Amino acid sequence: MSSPSAATVVPIAWDEDLLAPSVLDAGGGVRVWPVREVCVVLGRSGRVDEEVYAARCAADGVPVYRRRGGGGTVVLAPGCVVVSVSEPLEDPVRVAPRMARTVEALAGVIGRAAGVELAARGTGDLCVGDRKVLGSSVFARRGGFLYQASLLVDMDLSLVDRYLPHPPREPGYRRGRPHGEFLTNLKDHGCRLAPDDLARRIAAGLAAPATK
Repeated sequence: MSSPSAATVVPIAWDEDLLAPSVLDAGGGVRVWPVREVCVVLGRSGRVDEEVYAARCAADGVPVYRRRGGGGTVVLAPGCVVVSVSEPLEDPVRVAPRMARTVEALAGVIGRAAGVELAARGTGDLCVGDRKVLGSSVFARRGGFLYQASLLVDMDLSLVDRYLPHPPREPGYRRGRPHGEFLTNLKDHGCRLAPDDLARRIAAGLAAPATK
């Protein structure tokens, strides 16, 4: 994949093939993959001028993407795992409870695989205590929705400080804490699995093959 200038926000459709009618007709799909490149990903309505240190991204050759799902801006880097889950959905009003159910299922699967107790906080976050290890996003269209989450396993968290200012919006439980006091890696709480191994275990726990 070529890296565009960080001054240009490039739309992405990662894992949206899981919304194909054939996949939804079969009940939905799952894909779990370890991140290989450093990049910044904006939510659907995120603003570069508020949520990204664009000059730093440009200087470091870090691409800036925009997903179609909502949620805040994130840094993805090696040591992070992406989880994508699609499900058929006839009534858009049902997105919130479906998302909550998916987050609850992930808490159990990740917790058992990593040996770490996780709790749901905010809107779609998973935490160890009050420190966030997973954030999520949802993109819905007629007939289905795609839930996507980024999981911090063993990522260099200083990259978040380098590329993202304090977010303009935050969940109440963050209480104004800077990135370094709010985010945490699973490895810091006893997880001994490498990201690739954890991705395979999460995929197996969600009854789908790990891919990508």
